[in-house]
Amino acid sequence: MFVVLIVFITTDCGFVPLHKNSNSMEIFENIYIQKEETSLAFLIKDALKGKAPFSETAQNVLHIKPTIKNSYGVITTENEITRYSVTLDVDYRLFNKKTKEIFLSNKVSATSDYSAAVTYTGFATEIARRDTFERLANVVAEKMITEILTNNFSEFSQ
Repeated sequence: MFVVLIVFITTDCGFVPLHKNSNSMEIFENIYIQKEETSLAFLIKDALKGKAPFSETAQNVLHIKPTIKNSYGVITTENEITRYSVTLDVDYRLFNKKTKEIFLSNKVSATSDYSAAVTYTGFATEIARRDTFERLANVVAEKMITEILTNNFSEFSQ
């Protein structure tokens, strides 16, 4: 009974999740991703393109500038680092290519850890580090897309 009441209330109020609105992702077809030439920026661009239909020829630009911060999480009694904490910060701006009018300027962050235990090989540690960067790129990409969608930029989607 309770579930039926919740379903009735949420469907009656006009609430529609963003992912259920088939037109909501169309605004990304008018956005080009501009990035620095770094491997981290490439990962973020790749994650963004995997989540939304960005265009290579668009009148609006999403400029991304990532920075990474590493910190040591666990240091053993032998003074060996066994866990790293990585924070990815991305400053981004969404603006019109011709007029340079800024529609959105914001910063997103994500943090993740990876292990580098003494029993691991250097290869295993490097794979763990790369997986962490990919995971962080996906998280910040989701945050940027959500921010763009929730701000409902009808003025630049025309």
